[in-house]
Amino acid sequence: MDVVVVDSSSKDAYSLLLKAVSLIPISHYLLGFLIIFLVFLYNSLEFHILQDFLTGFRGQPVNLIFNSASDIYHGVASKCRLLHGRYLVTPWLASPHIQTTFLHFFGRAPPVTYTSVLLNIDLLIVIYWIAVSRDAFHGYTGISKDDTTRLWCKPNSPQTVIQSFRPDENSSCVTQSTSKGRRSKQEVHLRYIKHLAFKISKHGWHVVVSNHRGLGGVSITSDCFYNAGWTEDVREVINYLHQQYMAPLFVVGPSIGANVLVKYLGEEGDNTPVAGAAAICSPWDLLIGDRFISRKLLQKLYDRALTVGLQGYAQLHQPLYSRLANWEGIEKSRSIRDFDNHATRHVGKFETVDTYYRQCSSASYVGRVSVPLLCISALDDPVCTREAIPWDECRTNKNVILVTTQHGGHLGYFEGITASTMWWVRATHEFLHILYSSPYMHKKKKVQVHYPLSQASLIDQGPFLNVAEDGMVAAVRKEQTAKVSSDDTSLPQENDRTDTMRPILEQNKHMKESNSLPSMNGAQTSKQAHTNEGIKPPVSVIRRCLDQLLSRKSPWLLTYIAVATWPLLGSALFYFYKKRKMLPAKR
Repeated sequence: MDVVVVDSSSKDAYSLLLKAVSLIPISHYLLGFLIIFLVFLYNSLEFHILQDFLTGFRGQPVNLIFNSASDIYHGVASKCRLLHGRYLVTPWLASPHIQTTFLHFFGRAPPVTYTSVLLNIDLLIVIYWIAVSRDAFHGYTGISKDDTTRLWCKPNSPQTVIQSFRPDENSSCVTQSTSKGRRSKQEVHLRYIKHLAFKISKHGWHVVVSNHRGLGGVSITSDCFYNAGWTEDVREVINYLHQQYMAPLFVVGPSIGANVLVKYLGEEGDNTPVAGAAAICSPWDLLIGDRFISRKLLQKLYDRALTVGLQGYAQLHQPLYSRLANWEGIEKSRSIRDFDNHATRHVGKFETVDTYYRQCSSASYVGRVSVPLLCISALDDPVCTREAIPWDECRTNKNVILVTTQHGGHLGYFEGITASTMWWVRATHEFLHILYSSPYMHKKKKVQVHYPLSQASLIDQGPFLNVAEDGMVAAVRKEQTAKVSSDDTSLPQENDRTDTMRPILEQNKHMKESNSLPSMNGAQTSKQAHTNEGIKPPVSVIRRCLDQLLSRKSPWLLTYIAVATWPLLGSALFYFYKKRKMLPAKR
């Protein structure tokens, strides 16, 4: 049996240690726990106040990604002072999470009111013209259309469309109706929208805010709901403004609106009236963003908050969602992916949620953008990750200027001690203002569309049967190529069709007349046929037909004839070969 001997000196050491710990004041323990908690909070919320202090509060340089041969950079972006400077965050907001939260709950938005216009009666698409007080602007004259003043600004000034996607918690429904389909309402949009609208309209630009269908207290009359890739509404708004007002049109899309904007520009290419655009804090790749927002605890909080907003949107249109989607699953959704699985996927007719994310991501469309496009993204964005930014696609496209900053949060970018201004608002206005004064604004081009003729015209155009004098029947088609520009969509005239059909009609008439003659006996008909000088020998007829086929470059037709006649020719050759073999050999 082993005996364990405990040294009395070790007992004394532990007792002395416990006695020393008990002698430490409780306030020191509280101070230590506070320091540990602050370090944990500093790292979790991604504070960078110490980094800014060590750099003398000079801010971080702005990084530009562009094509070296880009005229947009050399003619526009190179003249933007803000894009070649530094961005310094408001010191007491030195965290992307704090900036994002401050923007949502406070934001310090300037006073801006709206005048709403019902754009599409069937779809109930509403746009909001910015109307600011006279005290904000001095020396500007009001413009009007249909006796309704939009805002105080310079006449014939450019117009800017802000693609907004959801009202904030203080939104209210329409309270008063007016004539001509226009309705005035007391609505408070998201605060960053008001910052941008006030900044741009202050310099004399017309500003229009476009909400997606079903937002801002507007009901939905169809089975179509908005999603992250729905571009039909913004296309409707842009075409309407382009047709109604002959002024340069610029579009700004923040957050999900940026994804829809870039996707729209990629779909349209050169066939868009947009002169310039800006995409702010775009998610770019929805599939990567879905993985990112469910990765960490703080991102899961954003995910849950956004899901609650989507559920509130669905609650406003419960009758439609109950019929088109899984309403029970919508109510139980705990994440954006759950909501998209039970609602968006069904309404948008997507096979899976990942299919919806892949097809609606703007990263695959940015390479086809033909409009000067400014893209601003913060590398510490807590909602839209930097992993989804299409670096190479933006660098390849000469029309895209990608701007990234180390800090900024999601649409935050507050600056100054009082956090009264937002850096991305000033940078966007500067870029669009210089673009407006430059010759690099995009202009809608008249694209020639080459398309096949309609079914009706194809019937009239052929193929026709051409009966020659020697009795050969051949197919004839009149080749035509339809080149229709955006301003001229006329089809071939009836005169051309009549000219094409005239030889065939005359030939049919001749055949009918010959068939109407009284029948003759077989001998007389045979004699007349042999004495007719117009008939050529069969060999010459075949040779002429082969020459015509070769001149038309139709080897596939010759191949078809060879394959079709092979059974007959093969049988004949086999018969002659067998008969020759049966003949007695000569001695």
